[in-house]
Amino acid sequence: MKKIIRMALTQSACILFVASAGIMMTGCASNSGHGEMSQSRQGFAMEASSLQSPQMSNDSNAHVEDSSRKLIKRSWLTLGVQDLAKAETQAKAIVVQQSGYISNTNGSEGKSFNLSIRVPQDQYAMTLAELRKVGDVISDNENVQDVTTEFIDNKARLANLYKLRDRIQLLLNRADRIEDILKIERELNRTQSEIDRLEGRMKYLNGQVDYATIELTAEKQKTYGPLGYFFMGIWWGVEKLFIWDQ
Repeated sequence: MKKIIRMALTQSACILFVASAGIMMTGCASNSGHGEMSQSRQGFAMEASSLQSPQMSNDSNAHVEDSSRKLIKRSWLTLGVQDLAKAETQAKAIVVQQSGYISNTNGSEGKSFNLSIRVPQDQYAMTLAELRKVGDVISDNENVQDVTTEFIDNKARLANLYKLRDRIQLLLNRADRIEDILKIERELNRTQSEIDRLEGRMKYLNGQVDYATIELTAEKQKTYGPLGYFFMGIWWGVEKLFIWDQ
């Protein structure tokens, strides 16, 4: 009887050992499965973040150093000169000396002339300083437009559009139904049109940034005779009787 009881206890111990071992193996397998799922999700997250990298790079470029900013500079300079022909010759010589060029010329015969001048941006300040010496400055205005943000945004959008165009082209190569091919080609044409538009805009911005614009207008000054200066002096004296400080 004792022998039978010992055999039963031994069998019970074996069953408990096997059961506990099975639970431990199940737990290990579960942890391994969770680890693989975690690695899979992590890999997917990394892939998703890589696809969103253009937008992230756009945000990281929000703070741009002044030295790398894209600035469009434009000036309007009006001079009074005694000799229009001489002033125009001097102005054109200054432009050539500063490695610039004249994009447009017009004026009124014997009264004024206008030159639309394009000069490299690093020669812009020097060119303005030299042009001011050609005559008496009547007006001098300047406008600086910062297009850095637009430049960065367009660059990021173009990068995304290039990727989209490649994917659409891949789908087109795989399509075999006429209906699918026509739909994909329409989407490809739309994407290419947007690419062409942005590339044209980027080319324009680069041209405006690389070369500053100076609109130079020269007006012929009046030359007074002896009586003219005499009456001008009288008018100056009368004006001072009423107005002391202008």
